[in-house]
Amino acid sequence: MAKVQRKRKGASRALDVPEAELPQRINYMILGLGVVVVFIGFLVMAAGDAVSPLSVTISPIILFIGFCVIIPIGIIYKQPKKQVEGGKE
Repeated sequence: MAKVQRKRKGASRALDVPEAELPQRINYMILGLGVVVVFIGFLVMAAGDAVSPLSVTISPIILFIGFCVIIPIGIIYKQPKKQVEGGKE
C-alpha cells in the first residue's frame, strides 16, 4: 500500500517577497515605451525603399535603441527606496 503523506503546518504559507523585487508600474511603462519605439522603427523601415538611408541607417538605430536600451532598462530598473527622516515632524 502507498503511504499517506501529511502536510507540514508551515508548508502552506506564502513566500515573503520584498515589494522592490516585484515589477512596478514604472517598469511596465518603460517596457511599453520600448515596444512603441520598436514599432516606430519597423514603420520607418517599411516606409523607405530597400536602399534608402531611412531604412538602412535610421531604422536600425531606432530598433537598436528600442531593443537594446529601453526594453532592458524596463526589465532592470528598480526605484530607489524612500528615505524616512527620523524624528523630524
